[in-house]
Amino acid sequence: MRGLSYEYATEKDGEEIAALLEDAEFKGGISIAYCRRPNAVLSLSRDGDKSTLAIARNADGKLVGVGGCTINGDVAYLTGLRAVVPGNIPKAYQLIWDFCAENGVKLTYTTILEDNVAVQKMLEKKRANMPYYLRHSELVTNIIRKKLRVKDKNTLTLEEDGFYVLRGSFGNELARGKAVEQWDYKQYVIKKYGWQLRLLKPFVKWFPNENEVLKFFTLREVAANDSIALESFLRHISRIPSQSDFFLYGGSDCPVKAIKYKSIVYIVDWDKAIEDVSSIQLNVEIADL
Repeated sequence: MRGLSYEYATEKDGEEIAALLEDAEFKGGISIAYCRRPNAVLSLSRDGDKSTLAIARNADGKLVGVGGCTINGDVAYLTGLRAVVPGNIPKAYQLIWDFCAENGVKLTYTTILEDNVAVQKMLEKKRANMPYYLRHSELVTNIIRKKLRVKDKNTLTLEEDGFYVLRGSFGNELARGKAVEQWDYKQYVIKKYGWQLRLLKPFVKWFPNENEVLKFFTLREVAANDSIALESFLRHISRIPSQSDFFLYGGSDCPVKAIKYKSIVYIVDWDKAIEDVSSIQLNVEIADL
């Protein structure tokens, strides 16, 4: 589009980008605003080994588009795609792709909320100047309250490698995982509950209020022997010392009460050469999103 300029963002652009990102809500059973306060550039840099944000400005210098990615190893995650002015997406994609190629990326993915059908249709439509978006899998995010009731005599300890390890009465390992606090640099704000959750909210005291920033930690690299061990692990870890009011667990197997929302995981095919997306192995950690 004429009159638009494109460049990689720097730290000085961070607050302006954060404001643009907050203009969009992810709508579904719950309407969520995903924020990167106070500085989006610095925030994104904490989610990967490397990161970038590509921005578009109009002739007056106003920020009208942004898209970014984080890279961990040789895998990139696309995030924060916003376009105020139609037609400025392909050139921003080119900047992101150049950054990925320069850093040896072999696989790129992104996530879209299951209920965000309009965006899914837009991205799934194959265009000559855009990468292909190929459906790969589903991801369930569980928002769980702190201080759940513990029902057993298992013990949870923090090991030197940063893992919380759940052990049984004989010292045998039952489950493990890491807990990462992230709300100081990226935030979820529930803007509105869908009608079903809205009916439940007066009777469930732990549901967060609308327009309230969730203070949470995120579980990653969780492994459990079975569903009983997983439930015990989640209950025990809900009681670790933390300033958070909630914690996030990614998985369809969550055995405790939670606010859930589902996302579609897409493989981003830059070269338009992937024939069998189901053969691609990808482990998505919600802490990296």
